Amino acid sequence: MVVSGHSRKVLFRAFLLVSLLVVVSCTTRNEPFVEIDNAVSQGNYAQAARTMSGEERSAYYRDKDKVLYYLDVGMLYHYGGEYELSTQHLNEAELLIEQYFTKSISQAAGSLLLNDNVMDYAGEDYEDIYLNVFKSLNFLSRGDFDAGFVEVRRVNTKLNLLEDKYSSLAAGYNSADDAAVELKAGDNRFYNSALARYVSLLLYRGEGDYDGARIDYNKIVEAFLLQPDIYDFEPPVDESALRRPEGARLSVLAFAGRSPVKKAKTLTIATGSNTVSILTMDEDDAGQLIPTGYNSFFWPGVEGGYRFKFQLPYLEPQGSAVDTIRLVVDAQPVGQLKMIENMERIAEATFQVKYPIIFMKTVTRTIVKGILAQVGKKQLQEQAGGGWGLLGSIVADIAIEASEKADLRTSRYFPAHAYMGEFDIPEGEHFVELEYYSGGSLLQVDELGILNLTKGGLNLATSYSNK
Repeated sequence: MVVSGHSRKVLFRAFLLVSLLVVVSCTTRNEPFVEIDNAVSQGNYAQAARTMSGEERSAYYRDKDKVLYYLDVGMLYHYGGEYELSTQHLNEAELLIEQYFTKSISQAAGSLLLNDNVMDYAGEDYEDIYLNVFKSLNFLSRGDFDAGFVEVRRVNTKLNLLEDKYSSLAAGYNSADDAAVELKAGDNRFYNSALARYVSLLLYRGEGDYDGARIDYNKIVEAFLLQPDIYDFEPPVDESALRRPEGARLSVLAFAGRSPVKKAKTLTIATGSNTVSILTMDEDDAGQLIPTGYNSFFWPGVEGGYRFKFQLPYLEPQGSAVDTIRLVVDAQPVGQLKMIENMERIAEATFQVKYPIIFMKTVTRTIVKGILAQVGKKQLQEQAGGGWGLLGSIVADIAIEASEKADLRTSRYFPAHAYMGEFDIPEGEHFVELEYYSGGSLLQVDELGILNLTKGGLNLATSYSNK
């Protein structure tokens, strides 16, 4: 076998490049967060936010992960009670989410073959929706009702446009030269947030506008009635929310747990003549891969005999250990809070709107790049022969597998569940605590301190447990 020096250099450089791709794709960025998560578990939220915002920021976030940075730090500042800093960071996240998504639509036709991992993270829709809820709560902490209204109204606007948003993105991808089949957005099953409506109700009621509050109350009822797969528990709000209390009314919003993480599932593509078959493999408890799904569909122009692997992301709930939250006023138990929103379920529902696009985009990319790699392997084998041909084949196989890792980026510090409660309390100053329980065992006590409750006032208290 005779291989020119130039061929050797080309193959060697290709091998080094692919090796680097594998290292980059397999490197986890979770290790730097161990210290941060320790601080979070101890309730040192603002300290954790300042650590990630300092000189070591690059150890936690890459340039293409700016949205993640602003979301994570913004949420931690909110939990730490530094509401102005929280709003500043969540504002930046929202601006970038809109900017990056707009950019993705304009570049869709040319980016069909780009893995999402190499692009700027544009946020998950539940992140984009709930950041407005927390911005509203930030404004309410300083009594800025007008700004609070703006934020909760943005939630409704975003939900109304969610399906159209991804239909526009799909149309961009469908205009690409490499588009073999039509991409479509999924159906939106979530269009009315009971949590956002409740915050709006509080705002109207705090201004003494009970007619406006009734509109939001009716929307909460509608959310539970028309979205039973999302709200599969009893509505926590009843007509008493529209009653003017004789004394003060204390409204409590509490959040618990952590939002879902993304994980990867491995799929195999097998091509037939004008046909693509997808086999899904999942690991069982023993670590063995077992078939869990099969799908076959028409794919014009593809030849038979190819087989490729690729990955797709999915959301795995982290949930919360908390099952009971009790309000304690002046050392006396007053009552329990009730769930108003399963936020991780909404994360999944909104993720499913764009999932068909992720799926078909990934399949298209895998097939196009896989066939190109196979053609390249054949040419290398013919031109180089022997060991160098084998090396070229290995390089091509590694390249396609390394480039098809799922994009597993997502924020770390949104909660899993939201709870609310309303309690008639005599006017005046009271020492208020929230007790978080799991299976009857006390997990955490959040001392909200002395609150001055006034008749007709908003009297809103918020809390968070990372348990």
